[in-house]
Amino acid sequence: MDENGLRYAAAGTTLLLLASVGARSLRLRRAGVPVNQLGAKGNFSQRALVALAPVLAGYLAARAPFPAIDALVAARPSPAPAAALAIMVFASFLIIIAQGGMGKSWRVGVPSGEGDVDRLVTGGLHKLSRNPTYLGIMLFLIGGALAAPGPLTAGAIVITFALLSAVIDKEEKYLRSRFGAEYDAYARRVRRWI
Repeated sequence: MDENGLRYAAAGTTLLLLASVGARSLRLRRAGVPVNQLGAKGNFSQRALVALAPVLAGYLAARAPFPAIDALVAARPSPAPAAALAIMVFASFLIIIAQGGMGKSWRVGVPSGEGDVDRLVTGGLHKLSRNPTYLGIMLFLIGGALAAPGPLTAGAIVITFALLSAVIDKEEKYLRSRFGAEYDAYARRVRRWI
C-alpha cells in the first residue's frame, strides 16, 4: 500500500468509526437512555477528550484530500502502512464491539443520579478488560500515529492516555459506589486494561 492509499484508507476507517459510534449514541437516545452525561459534575477529563477527538479525527480524515496538511503538523510518511491500517481497523472493531456489549449501560461521561447505570457489565470483552473501549481508543491512536508519525499523533497518544486514566479513576469510583462488592470482585478478576 502506498502513502496515498493509506491516507484514504485511514480517513475512511476514521469516518466509519465516528459514524458507527454516533449512530449507536443516537439509537440509545431514541430508546430513552441518557447517554450524554458530560454535564455531570467532575467530568472535565471526559469533556476534554470529546473536545480533542475532532482534532485528530479531522486531521486523519483531511489528510487524504489535502496531503499538504502533513507538512503543517510535521508528519512523516508511514514506516509500515499495512500495519498502521490493520491496527486502526482492529481497534475500530474493538471499540464497536465493546460499546455494543455494554448495551444500555454505555454513557459518555460518568453519571450522577439521573443517568445511573442499572447493571454492571462483566461479559463479552469486559471479561478480558475492564475498559475495552478505551483500550480500542488507545490502539486506534497508535495505528494513527503509525499511519502519520509526527508530533500531533504522538501528542494525541500521550494526552489521551492521561485523560483516559483520569476518566477511568472517576468511573471506577462511581462503579464502586454504585455496585459495591460486585464491582470489587470484578476488579479483582479483570485487569484495568489487559
